[in-house]
Amino acid sequence: MELIKLKVKQVAGKGETAKMIVHSFIEACTKLDASILEPLINEEQLFDDLDKYRFLDFLKGQFDYAKELGFTESIMQRGKCGLCIIGHSTFEFYGKDGKIRFAYIIEEKEGEVKNIFNCNASSGWFIK
Repeated sequence: MELIKLKVKQVAGKGETAKMIVHSFIEACTKLDASILEPLINEEQLFDDLDKYRFLDFLKGQFDYAKELGFTESIMQRGKCGLCIIGHSTFEFYGKDGKIRFAYIIEEKEGEVKNIFNCNASSGWFIK
């Protein structure tokens, strides 16, 4: 009888996984492609109080609307929340017209992404 040895892929540590999720989230938002983030979200993870697939569907809806307006990508800038979590750093995404299209807060704790949620009070919404 021959033994078969399986190779097990090394799983990234908590901090590295959080960095991958943040990087992939930014890439998904700039490329307007929610599928980039999909493989990194666990089935049981809730973001913005939505399960994995509802959250991805919400993102896709935002991206599809931006595409309907003629955008093929967005530009990320940092901002600050003015209401949800006052002063928390936000990720704002702008169209080529210079108008903010959507903004998110990414909450991290102990090297893990705990939540990603839409922020409608990010500083970019109030700049004219």
